Amino acid sequence: MRTIHTAMAVLAVATLQVTTQVVHTPVTVQLPARVAEAAASSTHALTFTTKSASPLKVASTVPSFDDAVVKPLKAKQEADAKAEAAKKAAIRVATAIKRTPVIIGGDDAFAQLRFCEAGGDYTKNTGNGFFGAYQYNLSTWANYGGYARPDLAPPEVQDAKARETQARRGWSPWPACARKLGLL
Repeated sequence: MRTIHTAMAVLAVATLQVTTQVVHTPVTVQLPARVAEAAASSTHALTFTTKSASPLKVASTVPSFDDAVVKPLKAKQEADAKAEAAKKAAIRVATAIKRTPVIIGGDDAFAQLRFCEAGGDYTKNTGNGFFGAYQYNLSTWANYGGYARPDLAPPEVQDAKARETQARRGWSPWPACARKLGLL
């Protein structure tokens, strides 16, 4: 700051001696480190004249730090925030859309079991820890066929798992419906 005052005093003295001319004097100013970083991207021209009401005129020849860095950064942050909000809104809409139930009829024991367990709906997920047409829990399902949950698997995969389970364990994995249907 002292250097700026010294430079202005030199300019004032020079102007008093040459009162009818515009004086262009190069000035070097030592700035503190944090101010120097901000000022590094801008250059200022100082004009000192006694012919006008305002003798000192500072003109920026290169954009300031705010114009070159801060404003574009704020604009990018606002655009990113809008994009993120739009993405979250799209996710909310997508999760709000309920999947259409897949119900396949039939009169064999597995069709009757499907209707007893989940109303025949292969996409059944009531939040009780049991999923799909045969209401498997996740430990019994164990990513069968590469599907994380039964309700996400297509009907043929769920039917194959039910037939495999019944062949290994009988009807005991479905105790209530198996008794109701006379399978146990």
